[in-house]
Amino acid sequence: MSDPTFKDLEHAGWLKKAAAYDDWFAKITRQAIEPMLDAVTGEYEGARLLDICSGTGHLAGAAARRGAVAEGLDFADTMVALAKANYPDIPFTGGDAENLPYDDSSFDAMVCGFGHLHFADADQAIAEAHRVLVPGGRYGFTVWCGPGQGAGLFKLIVDAVKEHGTTDVDLPPAPPLFRFADPEESRSTMERLGFADVETRVLDLIWEPARAEDILDMIYKSIVRTPMLFERQAPEARERIHEAIVQNAEEYRVNGMIRLPFPAALVTGTRR
Repeated sequence: MSDPTFKDLEHAGWLKKAAAYDDWFAKITRQAIEPMLDAVTGEYEGARLLDICSGTGHLAGAAARRGAVAEGLDFADTMVALAKANYPDIPFTGGDAENLPYDDSSFDAMVCGFGHLHFADADQAIAEAHRVLVPGGRYGFTVWCGPGQGAGLFKLIVDAVKEHGTTDVDLPPAPPLFRFADPEESRSTMERLGFADVETRVLDLIWEPARAEDILDMIYKSIVRTPMLFERQAPEARERIHEAIVQNAEEYRVNGMIRLPFPAALVTGTRR
């Protein structure tokens, strides 16, 4: 039996994490929904829209409220089931963003909330988005910014692992996590794959837990890649990493709450 690939581990992880997603990470990602819809197009009434990596369905649901004929696709069946429960009037289906089950020029608009860092081949996913969009259709996606761009959670993780653990663990190679947070990389990739009028801007998202320990709960309950890294540390190192994250998170405490910045890059482009 062959070792699991990056894509295998992502799929298995999201199947397990779906149930807790709305209680934890969705509190952050949902802040990007309205800005993304505003940036993709000003008119949704009657427009056919596809939400890639639709998760628990909130982005597609927001598009439908604006009048779009929305539907969603996700590779985790557990996410699809939750999206259907949240939005029973919107069709959600299981599928692969790198091999979309739609005809050419099927959608007027497409969106993808924080999915690109989970693709084994993000270029192929963007090419597929281009294929199923109508000419002149708009595509928008969000990705996380890195520690050097003010991302509090990722700085806590990177600093703790650097000081107390190692990134040299038994995991398959993964795509660069913050690749598309670089505006030039986003622009050049999107243009190479057939998009024009490419724009990138940063959304200043925030999460405010009351307890520093909530950060560890959020990581283990609603994130896939970081727990895999933690679980492959030596037990003593893992404990020190946990302690460092909790301790250093106190630097973000403001008026009794930990104000943790989650900047995100919003990228949009038009199919040529």
